[in-house]
Amino acid sequence: MKKFYLLIISLFLISCSSAGIYKVTVTQGTLLKQEDIDKLEIGMNKDQVTFILGNPTFENFFEPNVWNYFYQVSRGGEILTESKIKVIFDKDNNLEEIVVIKLEDS
Repeated sequence: MKKFYLLIISLFLISCSSAGIYKVTVTQGTLLKQEDIDKLEIGMNKDQVTFILGNPTFENFFEPNVWNYFYQVSRGGEILTESKIKVIFDKDNNLEEIVVIKLEDS
């Protein structure tokens, strides 16, 4: 009987050790599409930009007229897709410049 239990425990441990490690897919940020960026026009106000792109991923305290949008999908330590854009407003809070740092279609 002792050998039977030892056999069952051994088979259980072997089956557990052969299972692969599950890697979670993590999505962060605001999904950025080229068609949405194409809708932006110089001179738009912040509300209009927010309507098209959504709220910025983060705003820089030292640059209040710069909005940063970031989107990333990763699995484990591997980055599957990543997009970054910077939207710059003038002193009157109108869109002045769009800087596409990296854009991948998802």
